[in-house]
Amino acid sequence: AYYQQIGRAGRAVERAEVVLLPGHEDRDIWAYFASLAFPPEPLVRQTLAALSVRPISTAALETRVDLSRTRLEMLLKVLDSDGAANRVKGGWVGTGQPWVYDAERHRRIAEARAVEQRAMLDYLDTDECRLVFLRRQLDDTDPTPCGRCDVCAGQVWSSGVDNATAHAAEERISRPGVEVAPRKQWPGGMRELGVAVSGRIAAGELAEPGRVLGRLSDLGWGTRLRELVAGEDRPVPAEVLDACVRVLASWGWTQRPVGVVGISSRTRPHQLDHLARRIAEVGKLPLLGRLLPVGARPAAGANSAQRLAAVWGGFDPGSLPELTGLDGPVLLVDDVVDSGWTMTVAARSLRRAGAPAVLPFALAQAG
Repeated sequence: AYYQQIGRAGRAVERAEVVLLPGHEDRDIWAYFASLAFPPEPLVRQTLAALSVRPISTAALETRVDLSRTRLEMLLKVLDSDGAANRVKGGWVGTGQPWVYDAERHRRIAEARAVEQRAMLDYLDTDECRLVFLRRQLDDTDPTPCGRCDVCAGQVWSSGVDNATAHAAEERISRPGVEVAPRKQWPGGMRELGVAVSGRIAAGELAEPGRVLGRLSDLGWGTRLRELVAGEDRPVPAEVLDACVRVLASWGWTQRPVGVVGISSRTRPHQLDHLARRIAEVGKLPLLGRLLPVGARPAAGANSAQRLAAVWGGFDPGSLPELTGLDGPVLLVDDVVDSGWTMTVAARSLRRAGAPAVLPFALAQAG
């Protein structure tokens, strides 16, 4: 893909300067694509066992097999190609044909991907002509140097920029605040997992659009937030609290919250309690209470249905504060919004307890 891109740059204009900007986030991108690889045999067998002569939709399969929608659809297409499953009106059926898991093939593919990643890292540090390096990766043995790359020409690009540009860039990437859209639809087939919800989330149980300080993948706040939510259970630093206040002050809500409810954490209870308490103090709002988790921390599910089932019933009903009679929205505070189902379930609980509206707020959003 990189070779294609530099070729396009050269064809589009008479002269093009191509600069490669590697980053630590590249490894996260590789890890993401690795997570989309062909599933391990137990999950494939589980999928085959869920298929019968009666059609079943992909959404319904998600309640029986813990695979993301992308991986599940990819697997079903492979099974269809191999004759073990067929796509029909209404979903998928099993054919009953024997099917063999080609573990050796999938191992070779994973090894090839690892070699490709190693080559990309080697490309950064090579001391030979970069075009020769790329040609060799594509099985082209032509050793003729290009005479134009930085290695051949000895050109080094300066990393310096003027102060005004640097300040403007820093201000932009450090600006806190990202809107988070609420979930509006329950995953299909939840009754299969013992969760009696379906269709659109009722208007009286919906959360409002929320806010987070930043995304964990952001250039500006990402690093600080990753360290904070993965580190020790300690109070939220003053500069992070100041940024939270900036986000809340610029929210633009139609009605200011009348109270704060915190979601307690199994792993960082002091940090979450401190965050909710300080937000309430700074905003001169009552801290109405905390939602307490029950049971062990649920395993991270791969698809939406499994993730909802993992957090459903995950809060102690006795910890719900009294919310009847409130004349405004409640600010619901957590640390990280990932799939969004924890916030959705917590907001539903608050709405059913009497909150007229729920405004979700968290330090970070995953992804």
